Amino acid sequence: MKESCNCRSNTASDDRLVVFVYGTLKRGGSNHHWLAQAVCMGEGETCEHYALYQGADPWPHLVESEARYPVQGELYSVIPQELAQLDELEECPQLYVRKEIAVRTAGNEEIRAWAYFSVRPEGDLLADGSWNLP
Repeated sequence: MKESCNCRSNTASDDRLVVFVYGTLKRGGSNHHWLAQAVCMGEGETCEHYALYQGADPWPHLVESEARYPVQGELYSVIPQELAQLDELEECPQLYVRKEIAVRTAGNEEIRAWAYFSVRPEGDLLADGSWNLP
């Protein structure tokens, strides 16, 4: 895996943005319905290394301060209003903060996407960069 990415903008098209999801917003997750109007772009993984914690809540917490492994997830194209709704769901910025990160698509293209990082991570460190739906 490359140490750095040459990424294009997080804009999927003129008015759409890309969001990277790794937990309950994934297909089959309890919050996936929040992405009902989004366009699935497929699977991806972070270019940089982060850490995932399994909270008692029981959802995952993405942590920027620990470089452990690339995190696996899914990519969605959303309109700005949908991204604002996701901010509300994630209680941004109280529980999560949204940051633009580099992500590698399943087709090995490096793009930029929005991701939600936990403000107060808790729980057990996951062994790898993948969170399995309960």
